Amino acid sequence: MTTDVPLDDLRGTHRRDYDPYGNVPIAEQLDELAKRRDELPVSYSARGNGCWVLTRYDDIASVLRRSNRGFVSFPNDPDGVNSSGSEDGMIPIELDGKRHRGFRAMLDPAFSPQRVASLEGDLRAWANRLIDDWIEDGRCDFGKGFALPFPGVTVMKIMGWPEEDVERLNGWVDVVMHGLPGASEDEANAARAKAHGEVRDYMFALIAERRAAPRRDDVTSAAIDAEVDGKKLSDTELFDLFLLMMLAGLDTVQSVLGQSMVHLAQHPEQWAQLLDEPGRVESAVEEFVRWATPPVPTRTVTQDSVEVGGLTLPKGERVHFPLAVANRDPAHYDNPDEVKLDRFVDSSTKPHVGFGMGPHRCVGVHLARLELRIAYEELRRRLPTFRLDPDQTPQEHLGLAWGVNNVHLVFEPGPRELS
Repeated sequence: MTTDVPLDDLRGTHRRDYDPYGNVPIAEQLDELAKRRDELPVSYSARGNGCWVLTRYDDIASVLRRSNRGFVSFPNDPDGVNSSGSEDGMIPIELDGKRHRGFRAMLDPAFSPQRVASLEGDLRAWANRLIDDWIEDGRCDFGKGFALPFPGVTVMKIMGWPEEDVERLNGWVDVVMHGLPGASEDEANAARAKAHGEVRDYMFALIAERRAAPRRDDVTSAAIDAEVDGKKLSDTELFDLFLLMMLAGLDTVQSVLGQSMVHLAQHPEQWAQLLDEPGRVESAVEEFVRWATPPVPTRTVTQDSVEVGGLTLPKGERVHFPLAVANRDPAHYDNPDEVKLDRFVDSSTKPHVGFGMGPHRCVGVHLARLELRIAYEELRRRLPTFRLDPDQTPQEHLGLAWGVNNVHLVFEPGPRELS
């Protein structure tokens, strides 16, 4: 462990700049991170305001477990720039300690395994209504036709928001999370701030409307009625909470679905095997979350010093770690860059960190798993084979959540099932 080394010297000896917003394919970014894992597993990037880049599963898991015990979650940005414009941490993902626990106590019952399981029938029907919209055409824009509206409307239902607004909300989410492809850093940050302002206006109007309306059985009503630290939530606090529900609920499942369908189009033998054996689809859900993990967290040191990967970092330093790089660590996963649908059939397989770990483990983990399982089951049932549209090219992106856009599928037309 390094101790008593001046910070500038420590940064200098571990300097290896890193661009979290680079315009490169995900595989290329992961290759760069894999080289770091071999050569300099904890490196310092001077880009922006500087951050330390972690690449090993064990180092990343250690930081995730130490939220509010050496690290805090705000701001969740590698440059330390809060581009969304909030003065405080986003609720609850950028909160820690007692206040974070208060919000989780409010949210966890709404996303419990029992509550989520009760949604299965409605979600399966919704998946088939979406498929009906394009099954007769023999082709679809998978993002707009399924990967976006399927989890999007699920979030709208749970929150009690107008389902017809899902496309507009997702447009704001896309900019807040990913900026503008090909734009400069300043342009991307300006676009994020503009989108944040527009969704803020939308949410404040919705909050005012719901405060005046009778209570409903949804998360919005529960949040308006809830008390945290003995006080009702302000409109600003509600907005921060609702924004997170959008960012997490509309982006993560969409990203995993998009990336996995691109992979399966290129590996039709795996698509054919998806439902062959008991437990395989559940294992496939875990494997695609591991392989296509979207979130990219950043934490800030709050103690005088903490140990990370053999280095002692002082208060104020940021550590940055795409969760995908932890899930590709060969120390824990055999051939980690390969997709093995039955990898998680074996209960001894190391749990992935695709949903996070520790106090900030994803509140919607059970819902995400259900959504993905239903999506794969119904898509496989109704699309025995498919391929990527040769006239369209999927576009991958990095940012604060990794994913892919412009996924177009071609298949044999099939019949509608619902009236």
